[in-house]
Amino acid sequence: MIREVQLSNFMSYKNTSIPLRPGLNLIIGPNGAGKSSILLGISVVLGQAYTERAKKLSELIRWNEQEARISLLIDNEAPKGARPFPQARSDKVLITRVLKRSGDYHYLLNNKPVSKTTLVEGLSRIGLNPDNMLVIMHQLMVGRFGSVSPIDKLLLLEDAVGFGAYRREVLDASSRLQKLTTERETMSSVLEGTKETYLHWQREYEKYELKRKLEDQFKDLQRELIWRRIIRRESSQKRTKDRISSLHDKIEETREEFETSHKQHQQVLVDLAKVSEQLELLREEHLKVEHGRGLRAGALEWIARVTKLLRSQQDVLTSLQQRAHDVSLAKENDQLSQLLSDLVEEQEKISFTAKTADEDFEKVRIGIAELASQVGRNTDRLIESRVKKEVSNFKLALMEQEVQDLEVQLRIAQEEIDPLRTQASQLGPAFENPRDLQQISLDVASVQERLRPLAHLSAEVEKMYKNYGELYEGLKKKAEVVEQNRSEVLGELRERFDRWKTVMDKLLEELSARYNALLSEVESKGRIVIKASKDIEKAGLELYAGFKGNEPVSLDGLAPSGGERTVALVAFLLSLQQFISSPFRAIDEFDVHMDPRNRETVSKLIHAAAKATDSSQYIAITPGQVTIPGEENVHVIVVQNIEGSSVVRELTQP
Repeated sequence: MIREVQLSNFMSYKNTSIPLRPGLNLIIGPNGAGKSSILLGISVVLGQAYTERAKKLSELIRWNEQEARISLLIDNEAPKGARPFPQARSDKVLITRVLKRSGDYHYLLNNKPVSKTTLVEGLSRIGLNPDNMLVIMHQLMVGRFGSVSPIDKLLLLEDAVGFGAYRREVLDASSRLQKLTTERETMSSVLEGTKETYLHWQREYEKYELKRKLEDQFKDLQRELIWRRIIRRESSQKRTKDRISSLHDKIEETREEFETSHKQHQQVLVDLAKVSEQLELLREEHLKVEHGRGLRAGALEWIARVTKLLRSQQDVLTSLQQRAHDVSLAKENDQLSQLLSDLVEEQEKISFTAKTADEDFEKVRIGIAELASQVGRNTDRLIESRVKKEVSNFKLALMEQEVQDLEVQLRIAQEEIDPLRTQASQLGPAFENPRDLQQISLDVASVQERLRPLAHLSAEVEKMYKNYGELYEGLKKKAEVVEQNRSEVLGELRERFDRWKTVMDKLLEELSARYNALLSEVESKGRIVIKASKDIEKAGLELYAGFKGNEPVSLDGLAPSGGERTVALVAFLLSLQQFISSPFRAIDEFDVHMDPRNRETVSKLIHAAAKATDSSQYIAITPGQVTIPGEENVHVIVVQNIEGSSVVRELTQP
């Protein structure tokens, strides 16, 4: 409870003490007297930094003064437990706030410096929350409250009764739900995009896997192809070696044939020389025989001619002898006969010799013919042996050249096989039973054709696939977590909303009853409802009031008059004020711009509210004269401004 307010150089107050008592303290006085400055001073001490009267607290310092002091003398008793301000051992403490023109503001507790935190902690132990708008309802608050939307009215209501935490819990859950919903939508979008990307890379990875399989297959085909070429070349080499070996055998045979032909040729030459020699001898003998035959033929022809001549001479001689019978002729005839006999004998000898010579000639002719035939045969043999020799020599040259060529082919083939073997060893083990070269080549071409559109794929595809796979799985798990969290938050939101709805329904039920009870003091009635209560952000407070026996209507409508609306709003705020736990409450100039009738009505409401509250102290400020029903527990303070300074005096009730 506030026992006294002390104002020094504060606004229109120079040095003034305003005593306060338990119950209703009614501060009255004309406009501008300084009534509201009392509540403003209380607010400043309780920690207010901004007021409706000034943007800076230094502007509240009295004119031409450098410092203002506002002090509250409050109870520090402790019926149970520790004192509210344990620093002070007295039952009452003096809380002071010093304002300086320089802008320096500080607090004092029993004229000793104290922090604002310590001050707030002490006030909270009393149960006083200066930030609650219902503790001190300043000027124009009724009008402002009436002008705000139903949604803002509900917000002010929740803050006033301390239910803002319920809303904050709901809004917090709603905000988290919204964030999680947004996160879910974002996650869903990201997940969908990531899924598409992941599926893209999955397809690319499948192509890459196919490429690797095709590459392995291509490698195997290359290995098979190389081994087929190796085997083919080795087979060719084997055939070449076999051919060389065969040629070597044939060369040996041909050389033997050459040697044989050479020997035969030499032998034929020897035999031909012998036969030629014998033939030459026979030809010489034949010439001799021919010569002898010629001589004998000549001799025989001569003998025949001579014999014919001699016979002619003999016939002549004979004829002459017969005629002459000349002895000398007979003698000559005898000599001729003898000569003819000798010639016949010689002719016989020659004929005999010719006959023998003819036999010898025939023998020589036959011998010559035989030798000539033998020479022909030997010549044929010589030619044949020569041909065989030359053919064998030619065959040898051909075969030796072929062997050289084949050996060159072997070296070239071996030079081709060695790199193939090296390449084959790099591709893997030997390939057993490779297929036909054409079939392998067809398969190689087919695999190359299938690999061509996959050429751009690299090991980076597998990396991207794994990365996006992990990312996708991670996002899926996060999405599941987000969905689970969202479900939990949604349940939490419903639970908090239900809790908010429950406490608000209970509050409004009781508040509506008090509101109606307070209005009944002025022969009126009313109720309070929440509009759009299913959506906390759209929910609003709607006040209903009925005057002069009429049914309650909405204050947001056109039916109530301005005065009736103000009376209903004051009744609502006073009813609401009863729900806060505070040792001190106040209302400032509730009846500004009111006609006397409505001022009296509101005065009754304030009196009724002050009586109904469990607070020990209530302050009401009014600029006009009011009639307070009853005389109990009402402390009246009159404020006047005399020559620029506010003066306070207590009004003694009769």
